Formats: sequence, C-alpha cells, structure tokens
Amino acid sequence: MRLTDALLPEHIVAPLHADTFRAAVTTLVQRLVDTGAVVHPERLERLTTDDRVRDVVHVGDRVLLPHLRTDAVERLVVSIGVSPTPLRAAPGVPEATEQVVVLVLAPPAAANRYLQMVAALARALRTDDVVGRLVEARSPEEVLAIPEIGELVVQPRLTVRDIMTQRVYRVFPNTPVSELLDLMSRNDLKAVPVVGEKREVLGVVTDRDLLRYLLPEIVQFGTGERGDGRPNQRSLRDTPVREIMSRSVMCISEDQGIAELVSIMVNKDVERLPVVGEGRLTGFLTRGDILRKLFGR
Repeated sequence: MRLTDALLPEHIVAPLHADTFRAAVTTLVQRLVDTGAVVHPERLERLTTDDRVRDVVHVGDRVLLPHLRTDAVERLVVSIGVSPTPLRAAPGVPEATEQVVVLVLAPPAAANRYLQMVAALARALRTDDVVGRLVEARSPEEVLAIPEIGELVVQPRLTVRDIMTQRVYRVFPNTPVSELLDLMSRNDLKAVPVVGEKREVLGVVTDRDLLRYLLPEIVQFGTGERGDGRPNQRSLRDTPVREIMSRSVMCISEDQGIAELVSIMVNKDVERLPVVGEGRLTGFLTRGDILRKLFGR
C-alpha cells in the first residue's frame, strides 16, 4: 500500500491557517468531510471538541500525528496540514514548535493497515530534512513532490515498532528512589526501564519492586508507628535505583513480529517489555498497548 492511496491531494491543507492543535485537527476533519472521505461526520464530534486527543504520536519537535479508529470512515484516510508558523502552546506549556499535523483515520476492522500507516508516517517524518521541506511547502502539489511523502510505501508486516510507545520514561542506576517514585506517581507508571549512558537497558523497576522496598515503611504506617504519614525521605533520597531494580530483563527487538511477541508474552506471562534497536532503548510495550491498538476503538 502507498501513502497516496489514503492521502489524496484534496486531503492536504497547505498552508494550514490554525492557531492551536485542536483548531488544526478540526480543520483537517472538515476537509475530509468536505471531500467525502468522512461518511458519518457526527461520529467525529468528540475528536474535534475534546480538549485532549487520546492517541497522538509526537514526531520530533515539529510534527504531531493524531490517529483514531472510527466508523465515521469506511476506509483508511490521511490528511496533512502544514502551518507556516508554530501552533500556539497548550496552557502550562512554555513554548510550541509544532507546525505539521498528520491525521490518520481508519475503520475499526482495519487495525493492521492503520497501525502500519501510523508507523510508516512516523518513520518518514523523523528526519529533520524531510520535515524542513514539508514546512516550506505551500500547496498540496509541493507536499506530494517530497519523495519521502509522495513515494512512501507502507510495509505489510506488523512489527513491534508499529505499536510500541515511543516516548519512554527512563532512569539511571544512580537516580535516587525518591525521584523514581515521583516520576511513577506523576505519570501513573507501573514500570520504568533503567538505562546506561548509551541508553542500553540495565534493568527495570516495577511498582512491585517499589512496594517491596517500601514495605517496612508501609508496615509502620499500618501499625501507627509513624504518625507523620510520610515515608523516610532521607532513605528515599540516599538509595539509588540500582539497589532495588530487577537486573534480569527480557527485551524485544523493534523489528520483531507482533504474532511472535504475543506468543512470548502469553507463554512467559510477561506484562511489559522494553523495546530495543541496535542495543539502545527505543520504546516500551505492554499487553494493554497491544489490546488497545489492535482491538480498541
């Protein structure tokens, strides 16, 4: 499958006149409605009215890739918007640099093609040179004249890279446990990889590891021995992550096939796995990610 099978010239908005990400998504949806690519516009109301789009891939500093499986469309469709200036930052974000928004919509039954398309676009737009030429484009013809866009071929085999979480929180062996605890609490994380200077995976800390380490404190809370309701902050600051991490970690390659991966996770009862490429941490994948991205809506 080629990108241009889903991305028609009339789906491209260049230049895109929108000041926020939400306005950009609304404009792209309206373009797809106007060109007949969206057959049930009312089923996309939530996408254009919610303050936060659930599934968005951040590609570098200048590209946002929102994607959604919905019965508002009958086939896989792609729309691209190119803003001449950065979109306005969300509240609480000091500065925005995003200028390109790529919207991918697919019917619920098209899980494989949908994920393959999102992954192919993310790979193509990782290069600064490609994004630079895209930002300079002022017409659909100029966008499609970029070889990495107009000639992009979507690979048929679904791999780990296609569905993994690419933005991975990570810590180092010397990171204090207190910082790790804050990181996991703020971002509702159940596990965090521990990496070395070259982003090689050295271990992982799970919520179970943390509970095991904090068990004496928890016992004191439960018996009323600690009246302040706070853990021993000195101990948390002084203890490095390497002392509580699990060193035996199974990693998977980003090029591994999904069917083989699922078999491993089921047979070995593995909940989550770090993803590596060329020996470096590149992503993270959980059983929940697989279920949501393959079968969710």
